Amino acid sequence: MTEIFDPWKGLLRPTHASKISSRRVDPNLKWDIYWAVDVDNRCLLVFQHASENSSKNRLPSIRGLDVETRILHESNKSLLVIRLKDKEQKEIFHHLCTDIVSVTRLAQSEEEAVGRFLGRTWRWHRLMRGGGDARLSDEEQKGLIGELQFMRQHLFPSIGVNAAIKSWTGPLSAPKDFEVGRVCIEVKARRGAATPFVSVSNEYQLDLNGLDSLFLNVSEVTGSSGEDAKSITVTEFSKSVLEEIGNRDESVVELFEDRLSAVGFDWDDDYSDKKWSLGAESLFEVMNDFPRVAPGMYPAGVSKVRYSISLSDCERFRASYDTLYSQLKGGGGGY
Repeated sequence: MTEIFDPWKGLLRPTHASKISSRRVDPNLKWDIYWAVDVDNRCLLVFQHASENSSKNRLPSIRGLDVETRILHESNKSLLVIRLKDKEQKEIFHHLCTDIVSVTRLAQSEEEAVGRFLGRTWRWHRLMRGGGDARLSDEEQKGLIGELQFMRQHLFPSIGVNAAIKSWTGPLSAPKDFEVGRVCIEVKARRGAATPFVSVSNEYQLDLNGLDSLFLNVSEVTGSSGEDAKSITVTEFSKSVLEEIGNRDESVVELFEDRLSAVGFDWDDDYSDKKWSLGAESLFEVMNDFPRVAPGMYPAGVSKVRYSISLSDCERFRASYDTLYSQLKGGGGGY
């Protein structure tokens, strides 16, 4: 890396392991993002933000980098830190950092900026983990199709396209996929012939704290052969939803594409080798005795809990979509 492109040049190494030396990435950037070095003189990209805007989801793991969060106990602030472990890779790390910063510029709130920061980091995780393939994995494709199908099938008609797109908070690393006021929906996609379980990635996804209602929507999204005329790729499905949004409310087309980008979806990626078929949906209302793990159910110090739920044990919590629509009308005042 030439000197002119080294934003870490001139930063003095701190004298204590708990400290960093930093300078702001751009004084005109709305968010507190810094170039920094640690006590070992390793290069960092640091995002300081309000603790309530911290992501509750797991962080990406990237070869040659550390991605971590720190809590600043003297203030209501947290740090999101990306650290370069191999100093020989400074040039590509600089490229990664400038790419991450560029997507945060479009954010309208600090919470969204944190989501964009992490969403772009996840895309680099996919790019660097498997020989340069930055595409969504099969599980990620399936999950995206499930969320888009739920939004189109249930939110567009009940709260409108504009509010539906704004409620899609999952791509921003929020713990719930959709937030409509104090009503939230977590969406899970599973193979139709699979063992009747769904996976929950952390203890906050089915946490009821601060909510009026929480629903779990489970849809069947199954890999299909190219001979099935009804099967569709994730690109084709995303395009059909984009066209519907454009026809109904063009003002949120850009926001929808931003959310797709935060998920890690790129229109230029080729997904023609994987097609999907959509099946039945099931809706459950999450209540206190619903089979789940949530904060307060385990000793302090435990976090990032991953577990599976047996759908057969959720049957007594099955809900109608009319119930959901009624709740959404009451909870959608935030938009």
